[in-house]
Amino acid sequence: MPALPDGLVLRNATTDDLPAIGELLTARGDENDAVDLELVAASEGLDSIAVVADGTRIASTLTLLDEVVHLDGLAVPTGQIEMVATDPAYERQGLVRALMHWAHERSAAQGHLLGVMIGIPYFYRQFGYQYAIPMGTWHHLVHRPTAAPGMTVRPATLADIPAMHRLQEATQATADVRMPHSAPCWRWLVERTGSEQWVAERDGVIAATARAL
Repeated sequence: MPALPDGLVLRNATTDDLPAIGELLTARGDENDAVDLELVAASEGLDSIAVVADGTRIASTLTLLDEVVHLDGLAVPTGQIEMVATDPAYERQGLVRALMHWAHERSAAQGHLLGVMIGIPYFYRQFGYQYAIPMGTWHHLVHRPTAAPGMTVRPATLADIPAMHRLQEATQATADVRMPHSAPCWRWLVERTGSEQWVAERDGVIAATARAL
């Protein structure tokens, strides 16, 4: 484990830490990150969240998610690193390096054979990551789309998750490398405030799904 400056401790997050972690994520990222943190803590557990603490102050944080990547039909246990943030007062002290070391050790202990992330361009190469799959095309919507005749477009609910999962499986079926949403991820997409998950249905049957930021 990389050495930390005196007085700083790397440990698992506690329930009492969540408000401070949420404030740090919001300050360094997006205002909805605190909501995502609460959803992750509720479904993945606090053991998935690490912090570097300076007393009661959260100096840096990182979350490790349990995922699966499918490679030509083979399911590969995978760790996904998310929600990395450091208080500006503690930057350039090796805190992210220490947290990445924690994540890689935990990932190996959980049997992960692969590590993935969506991160800052070029930054994570220093920790052994390489660019692999480009992000898909994003479309800017200027108004809510109008449904085709007989089709209803509405926000997704938790009850829609099995249907959305089947649609995703069908769409990804021909890909050599795919990473379908896990069950917790589907719940986050429905419940989070930073985006909207929509479904289109006809006669009570869900025919399509999409997410809008």
